[in-house]
Amino acid sequence: MFNEIRFSEYVDTGKLIDKINLPDFFKVYLNHRPPFGNTMSGIQRSFDILGFTNSKGKKAIRREDFLKLLQTKGEHMTEEEMSDCFATLFGLNPEGWKSEPAASSVKGSEICFEEELPDEITAEIFTTQILGLTISQDSGQDPTVSEVERRA
Repeated sequence: MFNEIRFSEYVDTGKLIDKINLPDFFKVYLNHRPPFGNTMSGIQRSFDILGFTNSKGKKAIRREDFLKLLQTKGEHMTEEEMSDCFATLFGLNPEGWKSEPAASSVKGSEICFEEELPDEITAEIFTTQILGLTISQDSGQDPTVSEVERRA
């Protein structure tokens, strides 16, 4: 993967690449991900651990807790970075991820999480409505999560 990125423009420009933007990272990741994708049971397990049982009997994470987890657990993400990611996921920022830290994404930095995200997020909502993926059944095995076309 590193060589694919590093030499991606070498023939055209003669220069090696040492940085990529988020959309290009996603392309490389999707092309090199393991052949066995994430399963719904794996995603559901995360919601079972992090969530609570809602009034419908499903494990869910409250929107505020979900946003807080994104900013405080794992790799650090600022509120602006989180807004830009959601703006891209929801198709509100057609130009994609900001390439320069000083640049301002008008829609991304002004995304209203209360309008875009439900109060409670289940594994199914996270997978289909937020990430825009589809859940496919494969001959009685655990459903896998696969990519579909992004929202227009």
